[in-house]
Amino acid sequence: MKITKKLIQRNIDRVRRFFRQWRLYGFTVAFWVYLFVFNRKWGRLELFVTSRKHRSILKYLSKHYADIIKRFAEKNTIQESNIDPVSTIWVCWWDGLNLMPELVKVCYNTLKQHSGTHPVQLITKYNVHDFISIPDYIYEKLNTGIITVTHFSDILRTALLFEYGGIWIDSTILVLKDISFENLPFYTLKTTTKTNSISHIRWRGLSHTSSHFNNKASPEINRWSGYLLAGTRHALLFEYMRDFFFAYWKEQKDIIDYLFIDYVMAIAYDTIPNIKKVIDDVPCIDIDKFALEKNLNSVFSDEQFARYSMTTFHKLTWKEKFDVYTKDRKLTFYGYLISVCL
Repeated sequence: MKITKKLIQRNIDRVRRFFRQWRLYGFTVAFWVYLFVFNRKWGRLELFVTSRKHRSILKYLSKHYADIIKRFAEKNTIQESNIDPVSTIWVCWWDGLNLMPELVKVCYNTLKQHSGTHPVQLITKYNVHDFISIPDYIYEKLNTGIITVTHFSDILRTALLFEYGGIWIDSTILVLKDISFENLPFYTLKTTTKTNSISHIRWRGLSHTSSHFNNKASPEINRWSGYLLAGTRHALLFEYMRDFFFAYWKEQKDIIDYLFIDYVMAIAYDTIPNIKKVIDDVPCIDIDKFALEKNLNSVFSDEQFARYSMTTFHKLTWKEKFDVYTKDRKLTFYGYLISVCL
């Protein structure tokens, strides 16, 4: 009975969101976002539904924020400096270190262990004003719940990176090798993929035709990961993203999509040549960035963990339940991380 009530409430919430998005962004965006919720049930139509959702959101944002896009597309700024080897690593846990869940503490400790020459700065609600100035209307919407802490962190990372440069790493990134971005003006985690994310290469181009990458020999890639961004102070990408977020939240009272940051980056990639260049210049690595997360409840293996340790960054989540031991009392990967990293 409880499950039935949850399902009913979930569907009611989806319908309410559909009508709210229809009012704010138009029927097309609302319709495809609503259908996308059921994407896994579409089978062969999954790609079609996903592409329509991406195209409708891109079209809306491109039209309504055309002045910002045009302003940055006309800039001739060329990024010549590289990421400073002693620049700050920025990480945020809004409620502070003492209220971090275990897995977040594990990630934070590995980050400090492998930060190399980079100082690590934890941003919280208690010290954020010491580092960055963000418009009052954004804090007002954060305090009333219109902007979630998750989406506020998107604004925060671009403002910090523009003001200071450095490296933004989400609090749920496990770091297993020393961090170094030598001789790069910009870095993000770019990986091979089989997903239909907006950062996927198949969505290049704002023609809204969702044309595929023609060279079948080329790998399909996620061109960026919003949870790991690094660059220099006053970089064009960070200024563009900061200004886009400020403009959006000045007039909006709703997030058009959970992965809003990826749509903002997709528009930059497609319309601002200098931003496209720095993203294209980032090397692509052939890994599954969620591989360790998928196996946190599996039996720990030294050999397998050694393979994981060959990759610097692993995206985890603290929102799921993981066990220290399996049912037959064998240590899991999660249990191992808790035992050695806390």
